[in-house]
Amino acid sequence: MKWVKRAAFIVVALGILALVAYGFMPKPVDVETAKVTRGELLVTIDNESRTRVRDRYTIVAPIAANMSRTSLKPGDTVAAGQQLCSLMPLPPQPLDARAQAEAKARILAAEQRALAAEAAVTAATAERKFAIKEHERLEGLGKKQLVSEEVVQAADTRRAAAEASLQSAQFSKAAAGHDLEMARAALVFSNDGADLAALPLVSPVAGRVLRVYRESAGAVMPGEMLIEIGNPASLEVVADVLSRDAVRIKPGMRVRMERWGGEGSLKGRVRVIEPSGFTKLSALGVEEQRVNVVIDFDEPPQKWAALGDSYRVEARVILVERLQTLKVPAGALFNTEDGPALFQVRDGVAHELKVKVGVRNGLEAEVLSGLNEGDEVIIHPGDNVKDGVEITPLK
Repeated sequence: MKWVKRAAFIVVALGILALVAYGFMPKPVDVETAKVTRGELLVTIDNESRTRVRDRYTIVAPIAANMSRTSLKPGDTVAAGQQLCSLMPLPPQPLDARAQAEAKARILAAEQRALAAEAAVTAATAERKFAIKEHERLEGLGKKQLVSEEVVQAADTRRAAAEASLQSAQFSKAAAGHDLEMARAALVFSNDGADLAALPLVSPVAGRVLRVYRESAGAVMPGEMLIEIGNPASLEVVADVLSRDAVRIKPGMRVRMERWGGEGSLKGRVRVIEPSGFTKLSALGVEEQRVNVVIDFDEPPQKWAALGDSYRVEARVILVERLQTLKVPAGALFNTEDGPALFQVRDGVAHELKVKVGVRNGLEAEVLSGLNEGDEVIIHPGDNVKDGVEITPLK
């Protein structure tokens, strides 16, 4: 019985030692893997953008006036010189009680000046009549040598002076009449019955109506926007990018427009980077310096004909393009003292491998040496992944 107990004790002890040894044995590490592929790798600057009609014309009110109602709607076609609407003079401004009293007082004063001017004309007419008769009488006596020549000349001078006085009095009468009309005009409160010409507003070019800022009739102020006209066939794309990204963009760079609503992507090219930036608040409320990058379509108009003014697109400006290059997910790389490295999977074991990396775009990286197409690498290796460790790829 003692040997049986000893044998059982030994068996139990050996089992415990085996379990402890198994617990300390290294186990395969679960990892996520990916294949090394060959294909296109792009380094781009992506930004939400909008389309814009290149040549647009905004019709504004040149003067304060009453605008007639326009029948134009966005999308309507207009010809060069076509009348868009017309402007009529504004009605006279109404007067308050004090202004009306002042206007009536000015009318009474103007009427009195007109009466005084009329009396002055009457007096000047009488003086002229008397001067003419006196001159004729003395001129007859002078011919008979009954008065001297000097007396006749003095009479002629008085006649000329009387005629000038009459002309001056007539001018004063006319001016007093105009003053009276001006004083009475201050109490005119309506344009009814007045023959006032309208000012037509015409389209400067042939195109289509993009926006109608003011449709209803009513008073407009000088400089107020009324109608916007342009040619939707001459579209361009405007991307407002961060200023630190704008310095990397050059005219002529290729652009892909995606998520524009149609099938596939649209091609374009950078035409100009505007030299002046502006401040814009981000979605997080942070001030950012941005620059407009203007892009032209590099596609037939029929392909993007469905786009209009201020439509949203996502523009991807291509800085670097690699075709048929080896690439790995960017998450597979990590930095060492000797440069970038990754873990390659061979026969279920992780092997640390130094690689030479080219361009990166945040999602993928170009591998210049150290790997072949189809090789398997570990993505986002943890601290428990070491060189020579057995791994188990996650499905």
